[in-house]
Amino acid sequence: MSAGAVVAAKEHEDASGQDDLLVGRGASPAGYMGATPTSLIGRTRDLDRLATVLSAPEAGLVTVTGPAGVGKSRLVMEYFRRFGSGPDGTVEVFDFGRVADAAAGTLMLRRLKEQFHEGATPARSALELLGPGRHTVLFDHYEDVADELSPLLAEFRRSCPQVRIVTVGTARLGLYGERVVRLRPLPTGHSAEADLPAVARIPAVELFVQCARSVRPEFKLTAENYRHVLALCRLVGGLPFAIELAAAQVKLAEPDLILERYERGTGDLQRIDRHPYSRHSGISDMVAWVFARLRADERLLLDQLAVFEGPFTTRAAAGVLAGFDATGYRTMERLIDASVLIPDERPDGELSLSIPSCFRQAAARSLALLPAHETLRRAHGEYFRTLAAARPAAEPGATGTGRRPAFGPETRADLLAAFAYWREAGDGRSMAVLAGALREQSTGTAQTRQCLRLTEEALRAGVEDARLHARTLEAAGELAMRLGSGAARGFLAQARDAYRAVHDDAGVVRCLGLLGDEAYAVGDLVRARRRFEEGLAVTALPARTGGTGDPAAGGGRYLTRRLAVVLREAGNLARADELARTALAAELGREDFGGAVTARYVLASVRLLEQDSAEARALFADAAEQLGGLADAAERPECLELLAIALYKWRRITDWRLLTATLGLANRLRRRQGLARPRPLTELTTAILATASQELTADDYMWAWRSGAEMTWEAAMRLMPAEDARPVAGSEVPTDVADILTKRELEVALLVSEGLTNRVIARRLGIAEWTVVNHLRKVMRKLGCQSRVQVTRRLATG
Repeated sequence: MSAGAVVAAKEHEDASGQDDLLVGRGASPAGYMGATPTSLIGRTRDLDRLATVLSAPEAGLVTVTGPAGVGKSRLVMEYFRRFGSGPDGTVEVFDFGRVADAAAGTLMLRRLKEQFHEGATPARSALELLGPGRHTVLFDHYEDVADELSPLLAEFRRSCPQVRIVTVGTARLGLYGERVVRLRPLPTGHSAEADLPAVARIPAVELFVQCARSVRPEFKLTAENYRHVLALCRLVGGLPFAIELAAAQVKLAEPDLILERYERGTGDLQRIDRHPYSRHSGISDMVAWVFARLRADERLLLDQLAVFEGPFTTRAAAGVLAGFDATGYRTMERLIDASVLIPDERPDGELSLSIPSCFRQAAARSLALLPAHETLRRAHGEYFRTLAAARPAAEPGATGTGRRPAFGPETRADLLAAFAYWREAGDGRSMAVLAGALREQSTGTAQTRQCLRLTEEALRAGVEDARLHARTLEAAGELAMRLGSGAARGFLAQARDAYRAVHDDAGVVRCLGLLGDEAYAVGDLVRARRRFEEGLAVTALPARTGGTGDPAAGGGRYLTRRLAVVLREAGNLARADELARTALAAELGREDFGGAVTARYVLASVRLLEQDSAEARALFADAAEQLGGLADAAERPECLELLAIALYKWRRITDWRLLTATLGLANRLRRRQGLARPRPLTELTTAILATASQELTADDYMWAWRSGAEMTWEAAMRLMPAEDARPVAGSEVPTDVADILTKRELEVALLVSEGLTNRVIARRLGIAEWTVVNHLRKVMRKLGCQSRVQVTRRLATG
């Protein structure tokens, strides 16, 4: 592949002398497609996407666009370095970023246009000089000559359809047939708190470390600086250019100092050397360059949209900005085309928009000077308060069990901004509503602590609505319990009494469940059992009108499952087994996958502690495999800890390093989810780790514990001894059922009653999945059942 010629006219004379610009006769600066200071990080998918688009036969005009500083030129360089332009092809580059005067670039285009003005003959002559093959003409940094370039390229495509045109800039050209590859800033992670290994894998942090080492080779991510590096990458919004500038300052300053300067606005990110493929000298220079190319109505709308702290939808923009009409939508479309608004798809399919961090900060400063600033703040606060108030009520026991929050982590900044507005207004009710929304999406200790503080502020401000006051007390108790605070019990007791005062039995059940969890966490099994049984008694009462839900619907299932856990820890395994079966049957009856998986895990854990058998171990292994698929399930760390406890109890530990790493993984999961370890589990796991430290050398023990942070769930499951278990007909199976079914049909029916899927049953029994389906059909026909749930109930009741 020919590296191509770079036409970069420095003066008018150079531009006017270029008679054969198409074949690219000009100087070739070392920057374009030459050596780059860093390897390409976090762009594998973007590179693959670009390769897919460019390889399409109809890709005659491809525009690579994105915000200034996002790394567009760098990606295109990497593409042509790796893939070339095809057999016998060439790449001819016109880099207008190296033109000192915009007028010179315009003159270059005018001369080139004159060559095609009379028809396609000059173009064909130029192609003859290029020779056969797939040829590419690349135009980079064309923003200042876009108006002149667009008609030229349209004419060029008609004259030379065989030549592929690639344009690189912050704005798309808007030509017919143009295919757009849009780049976004690098990911900066979503979790509020993550450990060092996880942070080190975040693309934005990877780039920071690599750039920092170019000016300070000994720099590395440490336990002392990784949070500051992550915060700095998030503050600049993952923009590669800004990350490179921030990392360059590591030469003389530590990340915490760089972060402090930038947060306070006292330190602009600048560079002193020439960048190989960027025209900007610093962040403020880049922002000014972008803003100078916006129209007045575009800049005004951008300033107004800066009222949003994070990503927003067009629905949100219309709800906050007064008079947002069709004109506003068209202006927003132009901002997207200019890469000042970045579109993305939310999980629910709705379009989400965000302003790159550097531009949003500058726009927010301008917004603060506008007369409409306070009006927009109030509208923003009212919008998010309304959304928070309309969110569905939490089902009893749903907290921490993998229930999807009504608000994603991307809305946290806007919820906090809305809370701050209502705090200034002294509106305790609005503060309580927003604190409740924040509670649902708070993960990690720092976010949980922050949310508890805000919830307490709302209570102090005064919440006149009795039901909302009770919910706010409940939220404070649940948050305090997550943090292991002794204040949890007091908050929850007040919330229970407040719910009773308004005859809200569902709220009473939730609080009793949380009070039982709090007692279990501190090791008071007697009090925990009393609270759970008290809650079950409430669910047995006739439902009263005016509550927040049916207390028997979710509360009974949750309390039954938690009571089984308490009895399991108390050693009453027979009763725990009975309750776990009841909970599983209830969950299967409503076909709730998450609830059924959790209930089945509880049953499996009881069986594993009750008997050292291959069947119990196989049941636990299957249940743990399914539980591992629920990423946010609060039972995941407990599952790993109970696996270690059971194997330790039955003296089946053969790999102490794997066991130590498994407990290290459980510890990481608890930290990530902000879950305190209950005292009963703490005492048992502490004893096991003490034994492990004696069985291993100090270095092996520390290595194993730390490696748990990198361990996968599947790797941890290898701690379970690999044995082939077969289900057997036990005394629990009704006699009439055992007489009706064959031995294989009974085996299938028993596994169905445990909640296993056809695929898992087939793997367990060593038969084909379609064979399982045939056996299950025969079971249903013989037992007169229409569903798997009915089979489960038939086996349980006879």
